[in-house]
Amino acid sequence: MKYIRRIDIGIARGEAAVAATVLLLMILVAATQAALRNLTNLDFSWANLILERMEWADSFLQKGTLWLAFFGASLSTFDEKHIAIDIVPRLSPPRPKQLFRAIVSLFSAVTCFYLGRVFWLSVLNNAKEIPLEFSVLGANDEMIHICEAPASVLADSGLSRPDIFCAVRNALEVFGAQMSTPDVALQLIVPAMFIFMSVRFLMRALAASAAFITKDYPDDSNGEG
Repeated sequence: MKYIRRIDIGIARGEAAVAATVLLLMILVAATQAALRNLTNLDFSWANLILERMEWADSFLQKGTLWLAFFGASLSTFDEKHIAIDIVPRLSPPRPKQLFRAIVSLFSAVTCFYLGRVFWLSVLNNAKEIPLEFSVLGANDEMIHICEAPASVLADSGLSRPDIFCAVRNALEVFGAQMSTPDVALQLIVPAMFIFMSVRFLMRALAASAAFITKDYPDDSNGEG
């Protein structure tokens, strides 16, 4: 079905754009770190000060690698370059090939969905732990997340609210995800990409099923339409 294929192509283009952006940012951050370290060895004190303020860089590079890995995995399913045992569909006549394709794609969609659900619950479990740097002591001697603490409590503690993270955190709460730190929030890419892959396989199963029923299927080896 051409309509389903167009949706799939649109999703893949968005994934490729995000992956390219993450990769460029990682290259920029890594190159900046390397340059500053070299300048530090040359006794440039200001370079060392900047490095200290870039303590987030290592964590960003680690999470960026995770993002690239899962975007790459999702894009490989789009191009059908993922690991698959497909000798039977490849050797089958065109119509049975669509049936096998529908069954395998549906099974893959269900598998990815449940993997996404498992990782989603795992991330939510990790988010329950609030580290000290993201908590503040409230009026009743209870620990409050820095994004939920009143302005007066933050002022008394000499802390400031990370507005960007708190805005993202509030947006994620709409989906029932209350993230404790940016690192935990970035881990959401794992369940998100499994769900994306699940949707992709489901669309592929629907397209193959329609091709099997209507006998309107392509003659190429991978059965794309």
